[in-house]
Amino acid sequence: MKLFQKLLIAPAVLGLFAPISASANELSLDEMSGYSSKDKVESITEFNPAKEIAKTNSRVDGLEAKLNNFEAGSFSETTTMSGSASFQVGGVDGSGITEALTATYSYDIDLNTSFTGDDNLYVGIETGNSSTSVDFTLDSSGDGADTLSVTSMYYEFPIGDYYIAVGPKLDSDDLMPTTTSKYSDSFFFASQYSLDSNYFTSQGTGAGVAVGRTFDSGLNASASIIGTDASTTSGILTEEGIDITTLSLGYDADNYGGGIVYQSSDSLCSLADKYAISVCDDYGISAILDEGYSATTFGAYYSPNEKTTLSATSSFVDADISGANIDTFNDFQLSVDRELGAGTLSASYKTFPFFKIPDLNGTEIENDDLGSFIEVYYTYDVNDSLTITPGFAFTMRNQDSADLVAENNDLAFYLYDRTVIGVDATFKF
Repeated sequence: MKLFQKLLIAPAVLGLFAPISASANELSLDEMSGYSSKDKVESITEFNPAKEIAKTNSRVDGLEAKLNNFEAGSFSETTTMSGSASFQVGGVDGSGITEALTATYSYDIDLNTSFTGDDNLYVGIETGNSSTSVDFTLDSSGDGADTLSVTSMYYEFPIGDYYIAVGPKLDSDDLMPTTTSKYSDSFFFASQYSLDSNYFTSQGTGAGVAVGRTFDSGLNASASIIGTDASTTSGILTEEGIDITTLSLGYDADNYGGGIVYQSSDSLCSLADKYAISVCDDYGISAILDEGYSATTFGAYYSPNEKTTLSATSSFVDADISGANIDTFNDFQLSVDRELGAGTLSASYKTFPFFKIPDLNGTEIENDDLGSFIEVYYTYDVNDSLTITPGFAFTMRNQDSADLVAENNDLAFYLYDRTVIGVDATFKF
């Protein structure tokens, strides 16, 4: 019997003997002396120790059985559950979606189970009520339409000094040990097209396999291949399916580090449609013409002291559309996290690249610098379970790009002149 069960049963056993002890205390010596020998024999006969002990053992066995049934319905001893509930309240002035003050939520559950002590089965479950009709979205926002769904599922295990991950819902960077930026990235940027740190080299969720290793020297490396259409008739590693390959190499020291991440995808439209729905259909880029893209991100971080960390990253993206010549475009991000008071002050600057089409009847697609974004936010830990994060972000638009729209035979994009203000509250459990 386990110690926990014994501790629960012990009070019950003591409770069985309590009435017996109380009855014995009520008898006086005079009353005892008045008993005849026959009375004494009958009294002793009425209290049969063996019988009472048998009853007690029976009750103990019953309690133990109930405890075993309770334990059988609980989590495995090697399963842990954690999660969070987040509320987002804010608005975006100048938004092309809505300028209304909106309030949304998200709810995340993480389940981790080990079978050998060195392996891990991970399952992520999420929901939320954010949607494409809401412009104020944060890193914590979820768009599960109020329905819990499995968003991640994979099994991780070691082979020698390497770790392997396989699963039906694996992110391209789930097993990646390479760090190109230590920016906290938990406010507006993390939810927006192109603004998330490592955005162009962290795409892809589906069935796949990943391998990673961290060496004693501080070097690390990883590789993965993900089939985003693996659960459909298109399959994985087929001509019809969309497969994403990711490679990384990095180095980490005590107060600095960095790395390089390379990603290749079979589809450019899957990246574009993530935030600009049907953009490929609108401009006549069919699946036959879509030949994918490759992206390379370089990044490094440095901590001059225990309270401050600086990060810088840059991505270069090469897109391929059959019959078109497309410029390589790139972005640049500079970020800082600084412990201040009871929390952390974070700020980031990032350029916003896109494309322009000078001639709709031509084959040239050029790099178009739309401008840049800045965000500033403060993460305040109320206690170990509650974090409040107020912040703001704003656009520094390239005015020349807006003027291009008015020119004849020219298709261009430009940033809305947006100002973002809001707050996030996250409860962790």
